[in-house]
Amino acid sequence: MATPYPETRSSLFAPLPYLLTALLPFGAGTILAGVAGFPVRLAVFLLGTAALAVLVLAASASREAFAPGAGRYPTWGPLPPGVAPRLGTGLLLLAALLGLILQFLFSTGDLTIPLGALGLLGGYFYFAPPINGYRRGWGEGLGAICLGLLPVIFGFYLQCGHLVTEVLLYGLPLTFAGFNLLLIHGLPPADAAEPKPGRSLAARLGPVAAALVFTLVNILTIAGLVFDLLFPANPLPFRIGFVLLIILAVVNQELIKKQVYRRDAGIRLLCRLTLIQQLAMGLVFVISLWPRW
Repeated sequence: MATPYPETRSSLFAPLPYLLTALLPFGAGTILAGVAGFPVRLAVFLLGTAALAVLVLAASASREAFAPGAGRYPTWGPLPPGVAPRLGTGLLLLAALLGLILQFLFSTGDLTIPLGALGLLGGYFYFAPPINGYRRGWGEGLGAICLGLLPVIFGFYLQCGHLVTEVLLYGLPLTFAGFNLLLIHGLPPADAAEPKPGRSLAARLGPVAAALVFTLVNILTIAGLVFDLLFPANPLPFRIGFVLLIILAVVNQELIKKQVYRRDAGIRLLCRLTLIQQLAMGLVFVISLWPRW
């Protein structure tokens, strides 16, 4: 039997913070397209935003339908019995429709639908069969791409149908931070017995090994932010934002060093701080790119 996770709050607005973790990088990618000299089409931006939002909501519905209580994510609801599966299916159909409109009506490029499909794999199928990425120990990696590199690429690509290497400067640190966000949300209760197979990566590894993985990935996050700060593609107008992000990453690392993950209160604190870090990174990237447009 699966190790039960501590009960989390329930709200119809529960997906909102996680929605913003995808929409802010998407906005950064869109602005980056304008910075690169491509015309930014408002209709494409709005449809792309809607498609991405639908994908995130589909992932939330998937969790309620196929893996209720999995991880430390807040519960979306309460939803009446049987509504979550139908809601998830409806959102998938809407996402597919928006993808078709973008690719064939607005000619956003041949990769539009494949990028959306990758978002489905790391979002809806993170919890849903037959992929069940969350239960296989590697879903965190694909999910991290969907919180970082993918929305930046999606925002840029929809506007011009091309890619530039600068998307990596913003997408990779977001991906590393997103991985740790998902890793921490997958930590089982601190007093849980030996975790069973078929659970999250953190549950499979155990708290000490998960903390080591967090540390290694956090070093990559900090290295990416330092690189962006010291070697920006253009003069960086919001340097203090990057400094604050690095400080927040160091604070998270200090909490890991103090082994706060051995207490449920400490895990909840890490969940909040890694979510704040992910949101703050997207916001800082948007603010730093905006003056260059």
